[in-house]
Amino acid sequence: MQWIKTLGLDVLAGVLTWLLVFLLSLYLTASSPELRALWPLVIPLFLLYCGCFVLMTWHGSRCAPGSRPGWLLYLLQLGSALALNWLLPLDYLAILSIIWVSVLPYFVSFRLALLLTFGLLCLWFGVDAWLEQRSLWISALLYGSFHGFALLMMKQTLSEQQARQQLEQQHQQLVLAQQLLKASAQQQERSRIARDLHDVLGHHLTGLSIHLQIAEHQANEQVKATVATCQQLARLLLADVREAVSELRQHRVLDLQQAVSELAAALPRLQLKTDWQAELPLTSVQQAEQVLLIIQEALTNSLKHSGATEVTLSSSEDEEAVQLLIHDNGRVQPGWLAGNGMRGMQERAALLGAELQCSDAQGQMQLSLRLQKEAL
Repeated sequence: MQWIKTLGLDVLAGVLTWLLVFLLSLYLTASSPELRALWPLVIPLFLLYCGCFVLMTWHGSRCAPGSRPGWLLYLLQLGSALALNWLLPLDYLAILSIIWVSVLPYFVSFRLALLLTFGLLCLWFGVDAWLEQRSLWISALLYGSFHGFALLMMKQTLSEQQARQQLEQQHQQLVLAQQLLKASAQQQERSRIARDLHDVLGHHLTGLSIHLQIAEHQANEQVKATVATCQQLARLLLADVREAVSELRQHRVLDLQQAVSELAAALPRLQLKTDWQAELPLTSVQQAEQVLLIIQEALTNSLKHSGATEVTLSSSEDEEAVQLLIHDNGRVQPGWLAGNGMRGMQERAALLGAELQCSDAQGQMQLSLRLQKEAL
């Protein structure tokens, strides 16, 4: 179902584990009047723990790990887990700390995550041992192994995600290189044909027209009409050759719609929607390269930083310029700052004599590339 896809199977597994711990805790404490009296405090703590976990890990959430809201939710989740452990005499509540630790590699390095996990285990079972006045080193070792397993599995998952992203980027770069090489070869072939038409055929037709003019002056009245007709046909043919040469040299070098579709196909986790109301008359490989690199970087940013699953690219034009608009269904982190990718896109736009503007439209990133027709 769509909500499962949006939530994510990993998050759903964590929520189901929390739900089992929550229901089992209510069941085991229901028979004790003393523990049942803690329900008005215990139930909100359980709900706070789950709410923090879901908001922090939900795909597309604005409280993603690494952001300030994400850190706040993460600390609240830990605080609620510790409070529940110290309120209820239930050893299995350490499962809540395993869920918390499984998210830790998203916030800090693996080495620091190991140190923090060790500190958490000492705090968790140290306080329990002090409160219950008994040794808990066996439980600490067992649950410590579970914590380590969760960390290792998450590290492996993150490594696979990074490797997959690098592979997708390399595939995208290969597709881009193939398109530009193909466009360059086509442009060179058109330039060669245009040169041959202009230098060879145009030269001969010009010579033929001159000789026909001489023949017209030297011919008698009966032949002049025929020579004049031949001269007119030579002029028309020369004009057609010049027009063909101009069209070959001004022909757009790249089919942008097809090129963008192939770029998006290299990112299978990203769906592309297009609304082309105007064509970009790209007449050089250099122009096509800069435009495609801007679009490529925008697609990559949508996938990596905003958690988008869908990108829309539309084009429109007025008397002076053609505008490309790129926006996705992801979420922009609060207080985001332009990085190297955004600065690189702005530099490429400057090389085109274009304007690149980025804005936060209802929490979603929107890029607008305005290319002056004169520059193209």
